[in-house]
Amino acid sequence: MCRIVVRAILADVALVLRFGPGDEGRCRFAVSPLQETMSALLVLQSPSRHAWYLPWLRDVQHVLAGLDLGLLGAAMPARGHGPDFLWPSPTSPLTTIEDDLAQVQATAPDIVAAELAEHAQRLDRRTVHADLYDALLGDPVAARDTLVEQQRRAWQALVVPLWDRMRGMLDADITARARRLADGGLAGLFADLHRRAVWQDGTLRLTGLRRGTVDLRGRGLILAPTAFGWPALGIGPTDDAAVATPVLTYPMLGAARLWEPVARSAAIGRLLGAGRALVLAETSAASTTTGLARRVELAPATVSQHLTVLREAGLVTARRRGREVLYEQTPLGAALLHSGATPSRTTLP
Repeated sequence: MCRIVVRAILADVALVLRFGPGDEGRCRFAVSPLQETMSALLVLQSPSRHAWYLPWLRDVQHVLAGLDLGLLGAAMPARGHGPDFLWPSPTSPLTTIEDDLAQVQATAPDIVAAELAEHAQRLDRRTVHADLYDALLGDPVAARDTLVEQQRRAWQALVVPLWDRMRGMLDADITARARRLADGGLAGLFADLHRRAVWQDGTLRLTGLRRGTVDLRGRGLILAPTAFGWPALGIGPTDDAAVATPVLTYPMLGAARLWEPVARSAAIGRLLGAGRALVLAETSAASTTTGLARRVELAPATVSQHLTVLREAGLVTARRRGREVLYEQTPLGAALLHSGATPSRTTLP
């Protein structure tokens, strides 16, 4: 999928999406674990430009030395462009990393060869090891398989530790924006999506992108919130003759919360018990029992017991997502937790 990153250029340069009959009803949401993984790698490429992610950058330093991503690093975007097959279009809010990787694995060898050859022409040969450059232009099946394996490694090392909390926040964004679409139509949906996305008279004007017009022609639009993609806005494919549904990638609501220390109060710890207060603090974003257990370093059975008590007290809610159950603070739980809370990264005793 071609991705166009918003840059600070003339505001009158815009890509215009033209909505017609049926397009509103075909707008839907999706997430992509692989998109977050690839965006995380872009952050690592230029850490000085991404001060927003400093807490995460500090946390992953210890894993980077042993992480072999040589070919994937060589295949990352250069001069604003990279091989499209490494960024499959998200299609569902329930997409897993294996779904994404399966799309990459299924890419035809001729497409892999063509896109890697085009990408190699954009590279500065002085910055890419000769063996990696040759691998990009060698056997496309071997290159594709190596890239998929390295994408999986990057996902496991860089994103998995954050994914449960991140996924809860992505789900919360989708829930909020789906409600706005239902209540206020497309005008409500796009009202605060991004400062460069302006809805007017049946069109969505995306300023800062290349000039052009895309007629959706009943295809609708896929909206994909992102955490690691902040603060950019991206869309693709943008060929007006394309049959695929365009995907609009935008920063998720409350992205700053993902990198902030969790606020905890010693008094609430004494009231609820240290472990229960810790579980409540970590439900600021919708989370599963397993994810919570991993983050608070307690047994899943213990976390489940804490969640039962918190739910009975009206401090958390539970909702089902596929086969999973997500737990999230209620307004009462958030108010209780933050009454006199102080930010801390230290696990409660």
